[in-house]
Amino acid sequence: MKFVDAHTHLETFALRSIPIEKAKSKKDLISMLESARIKPIVAWGWSEELLGDKLSKNDINRFPFPILLIRTDGHMGVVNNKVIEGMRVKPSQKFDPHKGYVYEDVLWSLAAKLKPRDIIQPLLNAQGEAISKGIVEVHDFVDVKTAEAYFKIRERGELKLRVVLMPYYENYRKTTDLIEKYGEDERLSFGCVKVFVDGSIGARTAYLNENYIDKSSRGILLKTERELISTIVELENRGLKIALHAIGDGAIEVAVSALEMSNIKMKRHRIEHAVMIRPSQVKRLKDLGVTICVQPNFNEVFMNTYVRALGEERASRMNPIKMLDEMNADMIFGSDMMPFDPKVGLRYASEILGENKAWYYYGGWRDFSSGGL
Repeated sequence: MKFVDAHTHLETFALRSIPIEKAKSKKDLISMLESARIKPIVAWGWSEELLGDKLSKNDINRFPFPILLIRTDGHMGVVNNKVIEGMRVKPSQKFDPHKGYVYEDVLWSLAAKLKPRDIIQPLLNAQGEAISKGIVEVHDFVDVKTAEAYFKIRERGELKLRVVLMPYYENYRKTTDLIEKYGEDERLSFGCVKVFVDGSIGARTAYLNENYIDKSSRGILLKTERELISTIVELENRGLKIALHAIGDGAIEVAVSALEMSNIKMKRHRIEHAVMIRPSQVKRLKDLGVTICVQPNFNEVFMNTYVRALGEERASRMNPIKMLDEMNADMIFGSDMMPFDPKVGLRYASEILGENKAWYYYGGWRDFSSGGL
């Protein structure tokens, strides 16, 4: 089995000082925090599906050291008062001071300050797990620190995976500087620049056309159409492609319209996730030559979340891989680390599309598409 996992975040292996992804209840999680040896604690992987309820800062305020616990989708976290006071986090649309919830860039700015300095060993651990699961290539979304660590691993002769670097927009220039300094090869290359248009359904930050059923909100639009157009044009002028994170139907429409209005010249820009995409949008993306990176594992893992957030009817249309296949969309599959195991997505996709097509979207496309990424 040889998988290409086209959407990963291997830096999350640095956020596993305690295995909160294995906690089956709040009691389990609190017990892990009590026995933790490394402080402050920044850990990734909790979900209300496993815990039975959402966390809040009241659950972790008893601890006299900073704690940031990141939800499994990476778009929401919870912090205790030690973080709020020590880092002077200000109330905003992306920080709820009453529950201690932090979202999107506020979340990851705190994570960057709290996470361990050593990223090389966690990446090597992630590489080992990837290889054990039959993964031969990852498209990894990275900050500068993670990108630099990959070059160091390659210099040491320890890079066994093919890694396509997918830097976040905020630091793509420094990543291209690293490429110029160290060079690309078959093991390590540059892919697309990541830009967030919205968040996630689980965090209620995906941007929708209609309100969530359990919240009087449509989510958060992180970039306007005008901002996206400016960014797309900037990147194309530098010979770079963009990967637009767009989950909600409202965010997808903004992303597609921005790509159209930018008069793009390059093929194989990407839309990441496209969870609520409609047939009319697929047609427009096909005309533009845009690739859609989908996570078939999401329906297996998050369907209960979709139903609670959106209702049965909207939830039934999430991640429409059958429709995308029937429309011959330029589709690829990735795990998004939820879980970091392509076999979960393969099992679901095989039920919908058949095993041969499921395998194709997990890597066979590389043999038939022109120009690779």
